[in-house]
Amino acid sequence: MQAFGSAGILLAKFALIFGLGSVCWCVARQRGASVLAVGIVCGLAIVLADYSFATIRAQMYSYLLTVLLLWGFDRDRAGDRRWLIGLLLLFPLWVNLHGGCLVGAGLLGAHWIEQLVRRRPHRHLLAAGLSLIPLALLNPWGWHYHEYLARAITMKRPSIAEWAPLWAEGELHHLLAFGVSVLLAWLVLRDGRWRKFPGILLLVATGLAGVKSNRFLAFYAIVYACYLPGMLSRIELGKDLWRWWWKYQKGFAATFAVATVLLFAKAIASEPWRLRVPSRSIIGAGEHVLYPVGAVNHLAEHHFKGNVFVPYDWGSYVMWKLGPDVQISFDSRYEVAYPAWRLEEDIDFFDAQKNWQSILNNYPADVVLAPNRMRIVDAMTSAEGWRRAYRDSQFTMFARDGVDLPTFETDADPPDGVFP
Repeated sequence: MQAFGSAGILLAKFALIFGLGSVCWCVARQRGASVLAVGIVCGLAIVLADYSFATIRAQMYSYLLTVLLLWGFDRDRAGDRRWLIGLLLLFPLWVNLHGGCLVGAGLLGAHWIEQLVRRRPHRHLLAAGLSLIPLALLNPWGWHYHEYLARAITMKRPSIAEWAPLWAEGELHHLLAFGVSVLLAWLVLRDGRWRKFPGILLLVATGLAGVKSNRFLAFYAIVYACYLPGMLSRIELGKDLWRWWWKYQKGFAATFAVATVLLFAKAIASEPWRLRVPSRSIIGAGEHVLYPVGAVNHLAEHHFKGNVFVPYDWGSYVMWKLGPDVQISFDSRYEVAYPAWRLEEDIDFFDAQKNWQSILNNYPADVVLAPNRMRIVDAMTSAEGWRRAYRDSQFTMFARDGVDLPTFETDADPPDGVFP
């Protein structure tokens, strides 16, 4: 960002995405997968993992490092131990980039167990796994980071959709894609073929994790995209698909060409080469994909200094644009910076539960900022000691009596934000 501005952020995002795709392709092809099998399985995997690529997030580092780890496991099965050098060098980097390093450690453990059960060389894997514990100390917090990871991985997050079970909060297309993926895996691995499937334990483990939490669905998709195409290519179903492709290739080619054109047209319309800070809801992208641009600009224009009560999804934006003069009540760092109960309190307040006023009184808030759709907006309209200081088509802001902030109201959409 410092070198290239918004273009740098987008370059990083697409480098991580295409790096992930390239390594998935290499792993699948090295396992003997046909191009057709890779296309079918990866298409399904993309649907499973689409939620994870809405923007550039720290998870994307974990996705790339996970697929590199899967490549290393295949080298290990072939008797090449040089991949361990990369593991020992990259794991401290992984620790400092994202807590998904625990997924890497878990996958290494699953690979060790599978090699042990298959009576293949495994002691070096146990030694490598144990070495990850001291390697994880190479971070600014030392052993405290181990304590944090243990707390973060075991704490419950019932109010955060991406941590909820797949059946509870999963999108319909995710549920359908997961069902199809399980059906296809059963067709590929039935009749005892699973016994000859290297990596079966990793596939099952990530699949179960994806069912338990949407957050892990992308890891399942990555393992699925790497491992299943090779087996699909070797069974009769895969061979039949290949024969059907050649028999009806003109029809398939025409269908794929039309689909490609439509997808590119949709992609171009959304301008993926431009980093945007949207101030209004994007159709099909979820209600949280917008930012209180107008309200924050209003605070900045009038040189506001004070405390802003703001929901989980938008605290980071307010802090980014107005800090350090403006202090926020909460943001999406969640357990990294706040006690776990703070989220439930935040939800109760913005949902205008019975205790919302006592929650507000517990904090020295000068301004309350919320999307218009939240119930707290109606409740605050008649709250004693507060007045509406800002409203646009998306957000409303209330100021405590005595706060020097002029009133501004409009029904229009605010302009999109700017980066940085």
